Amino acid sequence: MNAPTPRLSLSRREAALAVGLSKETIARAIRTGALKAKRTGKGGNGKDVIQLSDLQAWLDSLEDA
Repeated sequence: MNAPTPRLSLSRREAALAVGLSKETIARAIRTGALKAKRTGKGGNGKDVIQLSDLQAWLDSLEDA
């Protein structure tokens, strides 16, 4: 049996679920440049994908509670 291929990136929704925050929080972080994302497609039809390493770096940059 083959092992599953590890994920390299997540959608906004998947990223939000992974860190326990809303999609709006993820979208805001991308919009402000705090969270790096790649855009697929052209124009308004593309989707944002977030590399796991970028999500981890953004999470690590947040202030401790």
